[in-house]
Amino acid sequence: MDSYKQYSFILCRSVDHIFKNFLSDTSIAEVYETQCRGQDPKVSIEFEGTLSGEIIINLPRKTLDHITKKMIPGFKGRTTKKHHQDVAGEIANLITGTFANQLQFLDHNVRLSPPELDDDPITLKTFYENVNLSFTSAYGGFDIDLYYRDNR
Repeated sequence: MDSYKQYSFILCRSVDHIFKNFLSDTSIAEVYETQCRGQDPKVSIEFEGTLSGEIIINLPRKTLDHITKKMIPGFKGRTTKKHHQDVAGEIANLITGTFANQLQFLDHNVRLSPPELDDDPITLKTFYENVNLSFTSAYGGFDIDLYYRDNR
């Protein structure tokens, strides 16, 4: 299996694991059309090691509202929006951490950076391979972009 297929499989598996086990969403599914627009919030986590790059998770505001209400029950209306950054960062940490854990089975060792909301740590992406995935869930749709470079 080539690296594109391996990394996309691991990323799908990581998303599936987090949504099914932490968010109790059995309807999570990969789709083949983008779920986001350009102005939607983005969370980026950079990683370095035998594999380097970043994972960018694009979460439409409605999707982020629904996930925030699930993760922080009891907040309604306007108070939900002030927790978007924390919830988006936590979702990114969970998915990227699971992805990094799965990379060990491909003999990769990576270190993760803290999540950054609406900031892109890697500005020149032409030197990276990429995987673009879109998902639908009970909370709404979202997209994930993986940019990677094998350093072995």
